[in-house]
Amino acid sequence: MFSKSRLSGTTSGHYNLSASVGVVYLMPIKLLFVITKDDIGGAQKYVQELSGQLDTRKFQVKILTGGKDGARFLSNLLRPHFLFINDLLALLELVFIFRREKPDIVHLNSSKAGVIGAVAAKLAGVPRVVFTAHGWVFNPDNKLSWPRRRLYIWLHKIAAKFQDVIISVSHYDRQLALRHRIASPEKLVTVYNGIGPINFIGRTEARRIFKKLTGAPVDEKAIWIGSVGRLVAEKDYETFVEAAAMLPSAYFFIIGSGYELPKLKAKIKKLGMESRCLIVEKLSPAAPYMKAFDIFLLTSIKEGLPYTMLEAMSGSIPMVVTRVGGMTEIVKDRGL
Repeated sequence: MFSKSRLSGTTSGHYNLSASVGVVYLMPIKLLFVITKDDIGGAQKYVQELSGQLDTRKFQVKILTGGKDGARFLSNLLRPHFLFINDLLALLELVFIFRREKPDIVHLNSSKAGVIGAVAAKLAGVPRVVFTAHGWVFNPDNKLSWPRRRLYIWLHKIAAKFQDVIISVSHYDRQLALRHRIASPEKLVTVYNGIGPINFIGRTEARRIFKKLTGAPVDEKAIWIGSVGRLVAEKDYETFVEAAAMLPSAYFFIIGSGYELPKLKAKIKKLGMESRCLIVEKLSPAAPYMKAFDIFLLTSIKEGLPYTMLEAMSGSIPMVVTRVGGMTEIVKDRGL
């Protein structure tokens, strides 16, 4: 996906800097966001909301994502057995795009875009490069082999040399980067994610909608435990399902979709929990329905600062989460 974002008012390429002391015109700052994938996730939401809040009189914003409609070779695939040919093609493609677009700032998001995009920006002569780490891929809780973890650390160290600012969305991530000497302390900053007001649907109505969507004979008076997120390995929803098997009196819900859906459905069926552990795929945005849950559960092994936790907190929903990334900076440990 490659799109212009809210360019009305900048068609002349100028904006009024100071009307009180005379008219001074300057070109708006050309800002290009780059993100590896165009699916729905925290990093994508971050880019969408941040780009939408920028003053269109001062910024000309574009968003570039990996995929056939954007940077076609940019993806999360790791193919060392093909001599990283896909990544080399992505590097050349980004250099071409950066030279064509001539951005003043490139803002990179997610690990692959952060590494390849930083090198491409240097080769293309981009003046400023910003990278936001939405949870470091080499997080010690992430399921990676030692050689692969060291590879990612080494790659991020190289990329950091071409990045002017590295934003961590949690204090944990900044400390992790410092521990592995990714960059100097001056280059690493922490900026927490935030959300706006949410128009929550009441508990009774939200549960009625869930029953309709799932078609399952769910007891509305029972304990409901829910989660929201992409069905990917980093979220470790297999642990979520295993937890559900240990609490036969409660109902468990996952709102999301992703490549792990078949595996999770198979596990749910194997454990005989089709009527108690339910996956709701098509419910977006999901946050307004969170009041249906008595408890919000997140079993991730890799996170930055999840929007879904902020949304659950906004709805005053008790949370149980793993000690991963910035999640402990949101939830107070009750020592249970």
